[in-house]
Amino acid sequence: MHLLEVNNPVGIQRGVINAVSASNRPTSLDDKTVGLIWSGTHGGDIALKRAGEMLQERFENVSVNFYTGGNYPTPPAIVQQAGEECDVIIGATAD
Repeated sequence: MHLLEVNNPVGIQRGVINAVSASNRPTSLDDKTVGLIWSGTHGGDIALKRAGEMLQERFENVSVNFYTGGNYPTPPAIVQQAGEECDVIIGATAD
């Protein structure tokens, strides 16, 4: 009789390793600063910039800061900077 050992070749996904819980949502974006974080993937900057424009059309006195990490995932220092400078963060990747 032979013993057969089976290994699972699937690694842990990056999002599972460094997942964080979402912060509470503000009741309004009026008078808030919104940070838009782009990882550098194709098309993400276009989507984020349009989202920022739409937020400024919908809410009063919203300022938008755009951040780019240049690669995926966005470097933690960029994420931390955005978190310190903004009330709300939107992150996006697109292809």
